[in-house]
Amino acid sequence: MKNIRLNQLDGLRGLFCLVVILTHFPFRDSFFTSNFVVRQGYLFVDFFFVLSGFVISFNYYDIIKTSDDLKQYLQKRFLRLYPLLLYTVFVCLLFELFFVWYFPNLLTHQKTVPHLLYLTFDSLTFLNSTPVLGETLGMNYPTWSISAEMIAYVTFGLILLLSGRRNKLVFCITLLAAGGFLAYKKNYLVEGDWGFVRGLICFIAGIFSFIVFKKYHHIKLKKYFEYLVPVLLFTLFYFRHYYFEENGLVASKELFTLLVVPAFFGISIFIYALSNGFLVRSLCGRFFQFVGKISYSIYLNHAIVLILVTRFMFDILKLPKNEFSIGISLLLSMVVVIIYSHFTYIFIEKKGKKLLSAIIGANKPQKNMLP
Repeated sequence: MKNIRLNQLDGLRGLFCLVVILTHFPFRDSFFTSNFVVRQGYLFVDFFFVLSGFVISFNYYDIIKTSDDLKQYLQKRFLRLYPLLLYTVFVCLLFELFFVWYFPNLLTHQKTVPHLLYLTFDSLTFLNSTPVLGETLGMNYPTWSISAEMIAYVTFGLILLLSGRRNKLVFCITLLAAGGFLAYKKNYLVEGDWGFVRGLICFIAGIFSFIVFKKYHHIKLKKYFEYLVPVLLFTLFYFRHYYFEENGLVASKELFTLLVVPAFFGISIFIYALSNGFLVRSLCGRFFQFVGKISYSIYLNHAIVLILVTRFMFDILKLPKNEFSIGISLLLSMVVVIIYSHFTYIFIEKKGKKLLSAIIGANKPQKNMLP
């Protein structure tokens, strides 16, 4: 299986990353963002967790057998995440400090330097998806999911190392325990307090998706299965929005999301991994592959770009807030995010990884472990 390259999953990552930008666009009542798909788009964060569980399992499931394997694996995961995390957190910190010191009248709520430093520490220690330092999302709010991702990495590695051949049972028990905890809290969409539990549920769903894929990777599914996925996705989003949200069934919505969303994304990844129809070929096209490659940068860069572009257009240029100008600001935000992320991918993700590797001494020869 080492020679298998599932480019379509990179394309899916890129596509859904762009939808997350729409979800966080500040004009919530605009024509471009008021539809039920965008309103439910924050659930694609769960897709990223599931996909991560699948991809990490694809690369490491049969490799982590000793404490040295675990050390190398965690080192690689840390080097993959931390350079961009560090960069984007400090960019957002400088941005916030600039406004606190020079334009406090433009702030929507009062901010202090100690609080900003506290948020920065929360993000840089991977604690902002836990209640250890409170319920904040940290500095640069998308970083809460990076915290959850790192915790999932550690959990995955430890279970493989300590449970041996019983790892499937331990993963299953962990999944049930995490799901039971969020069902007890009646809140699945946790972020800054227990978000790591949500991430762990989805990550393990991705692990089991990989386990099934590993057994059946030699088959090819009928092409209509790949069309069934978007139909069911739109149905899921429509039902969740218009049935649960419109009727105020908050507790039922949370339970429904917990039971359905991780499993749905896990099945969807399995289907697309085994398909080769028009949709899969489109996802393997140049644009989606490019966006998928830089998707981590897009995800951590988009929040500050959205703020800067919309403030420039509507606070500095004083443009009227109509659908045309809002649409232009959205398009401009997308273009700026993609271009900016291309450069942060090259100079922060790739070169920053090499620099950090040299600093911590991680560039010495190691065993043959996948990236």
